[in-house]
Parts: sequence; C-alpha cells; structure tokens
Amino acid sequence: MRGRLGVSTVEKWLKDNPLSQALQKRSHLDLDVLKTLLLFYWGEDMTFEKLANEFKIQRSGAWKRWKKGLEAIVRSFYTLELAIYAGILDPEIAEILAQDLQDYASLAKGEGRMEELRDRIEERMVKLSKMISMR
Repeated sequence: MRGRLGVSTVEKWLKDNPLSQALQKRSHLDLDVLKTLLLFYWGEDMTFEKLANEFKIQRSGAWKRWKKGLEAIVRSFYTLELAIYAGILDPEIAEILAQDLQDYASLAKGEGRMEELRDRIEERMVKLSKMISMR
C-alpha cells in the first residue's frame, strides 16, 4: 500500500484485516505506534511533520512513536535470536516462525498469491497459539 493515505486509510486496513488485528494484540506494538509505523512506511515521502499533522500531535511525538515501534520490533528480533541461540525456543516453534518469515519475505517481494500466503500464515498462527496454550 503506497501513495497518499491518512489515518483513516490505515484504520480501515486494520479493521478489514483480522490477521493484522490478532497479530497486533499479541505484539509489542500498541495501536497508535502501529498506525504510526504503517503511515510512515506506506506513505509516499512521509515525514515526521506529516505524521504529526495526521495524528494531531507534535512532531517530536510522531518521532517518538516511530522510534518506540522500531525499537520494539528490533528488541523482539533480538529476543527470538537469543531464544534460538540459547536453545530455549522449542525447535517446532522456531520452524513455524522461520516458515512465516519466508512467506512474509515472499509477500514483500510480490511473489506468490497473497491469499495463499496469508492462509498459510494464519494456519501456522493457529497452530502456534495451540502449541503455546498447551504448555
């Protein structure tokens, strides 16, 4: 999704996208931070000034939301890396995560059918949720 968009476009995408809602609820990103990241990366020539105007906050607030989101994503990555490196992440869970990352990379490259990839990701998400709840 690229081009001219605003908060309402992002909110509609989130509302129309049950997988994004489920992932957000389980993530380290609160909704405002996620919206900020989506607008920043999906928007054409997006600046912190434009973000601030969209959210009706100060420019420094827009930057802080973006920074908070980026740091949460990177910390989540390092947490997974540590769990894998230390051998504390179940190999089956690691495999599911690796498959998801492969499908996300395919989506980002425009490869494969989006519906098919999303279906596989959703199936694995359900499987992962069941595995974790049984522990």
